[in-house]
Amino acid sequence: MKRVIPNIFIFFSVSVFGEVSWPQWRGPDRNGIGNTGHDKMLFLQEPTLLWDSETIPSQDDGGFGSVITDSQTAYVSLVWHRDVPTNTRIISDLVLRKLGARKVNLPNEVVEKAEKDRLSLSPRLRGAKMEEWINMWLNENLDLRQKMTQGEYLASRFRKGRLALPIELINQLHSVKNRVFAGHLEFDQWLGSQDFTEQEVEKILQAVPPTKREADDVVVALDINTGETLWKTSLPGSPSGRASSSTPCLHEDRMFIVGSNRIFCIETLTGRVLWDREIQLEGVASSPLLFEGLVIALVGNLRAYCMKSGALVWENNEVKGRLASPIVWNFQGKRRIICNGTKKVFAVDPSTGKTNWSGPGGGSSTPACRKNLLLVHAKNESVGLIAFKARGSSISELWRYPKVTRRADSSPLIYNGRAYLFGGGIRASFDIKTGEIIGKEVAKHEISSPVMLGNKIFAYEINGSFLQALETGQEEFLSSIYKFKINALRCSSPSLFGTKLLVRKIDRISCYQLCNSDRN
Repeated sequence: MKRVIPNIFIFFSVSVFGEVSWPQWRGPDRNGIGNTGHDKMLFLQEPTLLWDSETIPSQDDGGFGSVITDSQTAYVSLVWHRDVPTNTRIISDLVLRKLGARKVNLPNEVVEKAEKDRLSLSPRLRGAKMEEWINMWLNENLDLRQKMTQGEYLASRFRKGRLALPIELINQLHSVKNRVFAGHLEFDQWLGSQDFTEQEVEKILQAVPPTKREADDVVVALDINTGETLWKTSLPGSPSGRASSSTPCLHEDRMFIVGSNRIFCIETLTGRVLWDREIQLEGVASSPLLFEGLVIALVGNLRAYCMKSGALVWENNEVKGRLASPIVWNFQGKRRIICNGTKKVFAVDPSTGKTNWSGPGGGSSTPACRKNLLLVHAKNESVGLIAFKARGSSISELWRYPKVTRRADSSPLIYNGRAYLFGGGIRASFDIKTGEIIGKEVAKHEISSPVMLGNKIFAYEINGSFLQALETGQEEFLSSIYKFKINALRCSSPSLFGTKLLVRKIDRISCYQLCNSDRN
């Protein structure tokens, strides 16, 4: 472990987590809702930047985990990647993305037509006329689902024209994905054995670096008032890329983190590692949950570890996955761990780890609950957004809103008798008991999950470029307060403490003031 601590002595008392802290993924109650007592606060016309942190990488170099805080210190965990010289060569996911060598998952006849039409495009076709031609082609040749999942990629290939890599070349590159070539000579020989042009070989050589990726599991602590780095803890990790995007959680003077291939616990004052357990899996985005002395996370399967020692207490092999984060559903005195698996949503007994119930759902989003109601955003399009109601010891479906969407990662909100969904290309509001649509509009919300302060919803839009602030109301659907250029990290989510907003960006953490005063 490497630890860097400034030459100052830090005095602070252990925070009692409450409405002004954001100690875990989705906030104090893990539902995306901050302080609801600020309905009449005076919001600024646009957020005011208070501070920026030092450089903290993201995406392929550090994942997409969100920021947490105990209201005195802000924390972020990441798998911090670096490149080191090597003789070997490898065509990795990162190389394929750099080349734009994404597979086209469409029927062969559609792919063949797209390639033929791409190669026959006139170089004079550009600008608005090019976009009109692309839209017409997509509408004529793809169904709605195909347009959502493959449309933008095909459009980018049409815009490149003859400069786009041929589909045959892309398939050949994917056939050796992650294969380790012993050296440059062996890699050259493989390239020479393929039917590539000189220009294509040059492109590939430029994209494959003479380096390999290494990584550390890192936690960074920042002063909440200044953004100054207080300490960093670093453990040797595994280069798991952007897949490792878990958000840590806090309990008193301890923090619990899922890293590249481990789950571990550190002391929040110093960053000292208290325990460290291998999970035999790389690339986890599930954020750990603290419940009655247990640390619960979806790390291949759903597991519970002892908060004090890190010992494995139970595991549930029915709940599989590595993306979704669990919550606690407390209804009629019965508390259950709720978590999306790959194809279903599950209710698990926290004392034994056994499945009590499973229902339609599944995917990577975090469910929301309110009293005896459970709301799940599902990957399955025939399920979409689904609500369940607990009656006695049984759980039954209340309503569902099926939808065709490219992504189903965003987590829903429940507030004041309504369900809100900001994701899958829409923002919508539903009556939580009946499923009646109160309002819906097209909006570019996809992966990030919204948060609430007072009766205002804050959500990233257009790949994190903007922060959209909207006010909820009894009569109206949603009314916009402002749309602010923020350039947030697109797959992360904003975090609240008091009336301030913590935002993870591509290369830093930023803190913004939303209102005139925390005491409004």
